[in-house]
Amino acid sequence: MGKLDDGSPVWIFFEKINGDKEVKCRKCGKTYKYCLNTSVMITHLRSDHPDDLRKAENERKGKNGAKNEKNSRYDNDANSNLIMALSTSNVPFRFVKNEYFKKFCLLLNPDHIVMSPDAIRRKLAENSNKYILEISKKVGDLEKCFIACDGWDGRYENVSLYALFVYFVDKDFCKQKLVWFDKEVTWNKNRNLQFLGIQKLDGKSTAENIGNLISKLIRLYGIDFCKIMGGITDAASNLKSFLNRNDLYHIHCAAHSISLILEEASAIPKVAQVLAKVNRLAAHLSRSKTDRKKFRDRSAALKTKGRIPLPFSVTRWAGCVMLAVAYLEHYQSISALDAFQQFLLDDNEKKVLNHFIEMTTPFLETIHNAESDATYCSEIVPQYASLYEFVSGQNQKTRLVKLLTSETLKRYSKYLTNDVALLAVYCDPRFAYLDGVLKTVDWEDIERNAVNYCESSREVRPADATGTEPPAKKSNNQNTFFSRFLESKRQSQPTESVRTEIVNYEAIIMAGRPSPSSCPLLFWKSNGARFPQLSRLARHVLCSPQSSAQVERLFSRCGELVSSSRRNRLSTKTMNDLLLNASLGALKKLSEEVRDKEESETDEDSDDDIGEDVYSMWPRNATNRRSSSAPPSL
Repeated sequence: MGKLDDGSPVWIFFEKINGDKEVKCRKCGKTYKYCLNTSVMITHLRSDHPDDLRKAENERKGKNGAKNEKNSRYDNDANSNLIMALSTSNVPFRFVKNEYFKKFCLLLNPDHIVMSPDAIRRKLAENSNKYILEISKKVGDLEKCFIACDGWDGRYENVSLYALFVYFVDKDFCKQKLVWFDKEVTWNKNRNLQFLGIQKLDGKSTAENIGNLISKLIRLYGIDFCKIMGGITDAASNLKSFLNRNDLYHIHCAAHSISLILEEASAIPKVAQVLAKVNRLAAHLSRSKTDRKKFRDRSAALKTKGRIPLPFSVTRWAGCVMLAVAYLEHYQSISALDAFQQFLLDDNEKKVLNHFIEMTTPFLETIHNAESDATYCSEIVPQYASLYEFVSGQNQKTRLVKLLTSETLKRYSKYLTNDVALLAVYCDPRFAYLDGVLKTVDWEDIERNAVNYCESSREVRPADATGTEPPAKKSNNQNTFFSRFLESKRQSQPTESVRTEIVNYEAIIMAGRPSPSSCPLLFWKSNGARFPQLSRLARHVLCSPQSSAQVERLFSRCGELVSSSRRNRLSTKTMNDLLLNASLGALKKLSEEVRDKEESETDEDSDDDIGEDVYSMWPRNATNRRSSSAPPSL
């Protein structure tokens, strides 16, 4: 009878006797009449055994406190996962009222109370406000930044979503961390990447409406619009128009630019005819689960590694080339199965496909490298220089090579007219003053642009440590030759200082250039005191990556939230909170290794893209899936 009946500790000391009519103290043996209450027993314990009663009460409080703390942690974790489940699926909020779902939760934990739809909305708003407050503290002292913005339009719904990321480098070039709801996530070791939000666009996707949305988002985080230096986007006219209207620099996403070249190459009639057969195989494998399993088993028996030829998304950059590579890698599996004989190629088709893969593999390598957030926009021009050198050295008699050469030169020349792209190349010690990088531009022209930028964005030094301000200058309305002479001499001193830094910078670069795999920001962190103005320029122009792939990856996970009729009654506020929570959940998964784990071949029915580390121009810490990027020959 030592159980704690009725939740009282008195039953540790008493037991029922005589058919539950009396109770007897285990300590002293006294008996009392039991009248279905514990008042008499508590009085006896307080008077005769106070120390024992106090000890029992303290032990019971400790057990209950631990139990309550455990239940509280369980409830918080359960509610957080419920929020993420609703944010990343098409299930409406009213599903939590389903009686069978409630019974299911009660069977797991009878003490758990399922959140109501209103509580879910409040939690979504709470998570969003907490994230906004945290990021506002981090971006409050940024000096200059680049934005990555892109939109997603529903095919059948009148919905347009726009997401915004901000890239910036702090003054100390030091390692930074993001905080996702009390969980630390490391992104780039020398550059900040901050996700500002994803929101529904009110009205049509015009430059004016996009500008209003971006202005609203950056004001929400306390960022001055004048701190935005430029943006990296695709070739969308509305985004370019927004940047041009506000006199901001525009960098064309390198991955999108190169994918346009590959689209032109895949449209050549002979190539398109072969790729059509490759696409028919991919479509067949995606429809037939039985044949797909046979195909996988055959590839495993032949020890063929790599992604099987399944369709890629229509928006996947260079998807046609990646599908052709997968087709070649698994060609033995195709020829070994009777059901796939119709998808085999004749000798001429094999020759065309082999030539297509051979010519486009360097372009595919460049795209995969550009998709990484560890890259810098300073790598775009050198990447195009290497591509042009490759295609111009091939046999120009074939139509494919001619097209690749002309398209590469056209886009390469366009980047050579982009001032911010050239300044980024100049501020990257891996490429500055390197022969063969600039085709039609002289390094002296970029040096003049660097001087002009440093002069136009000179820092105003604060007052001295005493806090006393200098006396006010007297107004001087004279416009004499002597006054103009003095003013020109005063303004020439900072210019000479910048030119001195440029001369010393060229000398140190030519004496010993950093390795291609090094981080350019580490150079400026070590030499910031020696080159104060150039290091400030480097912080401004090296904050942008090569592509806006981060936004594209986000849309691939969040776009379907508004593609369901079950979400057609959401208000704009609730939709924005829902998309922000879903995006944060997606970004947590992308923080460690972008797409490497998610696109593993262990997922048999996965139709995801090939991981970004399959091809890489610069050495990375991640191990590539195969030692050579060249596909096996037929």
